[in-house]
Amino acid sequence: MASMPKIESSAVLESLIKPEEHARYCETKGRTTEKLIPTKKIKPVGKGSQQKNKKKLSRKEIAQLGIYALPVDTIRYEQIVPLNRLWRGYMGRYLGKERLPDVTEAQYNQLTSDILKADFHGAKISVIRAKNPSLVGIRGIVVLDTKGTFKLVSKDDKMRTIPKMDSVFQIHWNNIDVTIFGKHLNARSAERSVKKVKVFPICDLD
Repeated sequence: MASMPKIESSAVLESLIKPEEHARYCETKGRTTEKLIPTKKIKPVGKGSQQKNKKKLSRKEIAQLGIYALPVDTIRYEQIVPLNRLWRGYMGRYLGKERLPDVTEAQYNQLTSDILKADFHGAKISVIRAKNPSLVGIRGIVVLDTKGTFKLVSKDDKMRTIPKMDSVFQIHWNNIDVTIFGKHLNARSAERSVKKVKVFPICDLD
């Protein structure tokens, strides 16, 4: 039986190389560590460069697009009552209790801190004190909790914007009424949840 002719591996490789790349292959002598196809160099982007990739919209762009804008005349009170039901269930799971501790109890400070960190979308609140007297007595369900305001809908199907800083609110949760100074809520709900809250034994009535 005739023996098969021995084929050099280099000859096999050369047969696979494209004709236009044959000269380059000969220069590199078949070294596989060198790329045959040149790549484009990417210039490093400095801190001051304007070529940064935008990962999210700015606050100004969100306002211009109206992403968080609510229709003032189309929201009805009965439509958001289920939202309040969900909020009450959320508070029950979040706080884990149906009774508020007394001021003298050890759990009071921790519970106060937890309430200030809560999300109030869907909460039923009323204004009991305000720098603007016309706001006192307004009661409704919160549909938007922003950094400085509560947007709530009352039973008359009107949406009102209440500033937090100069107001004192009463939160109605099941059979519990909690009084909160608005300036302690003067942040977005996502920011309040991670913010360290200082609890003072004396209320600031200024």
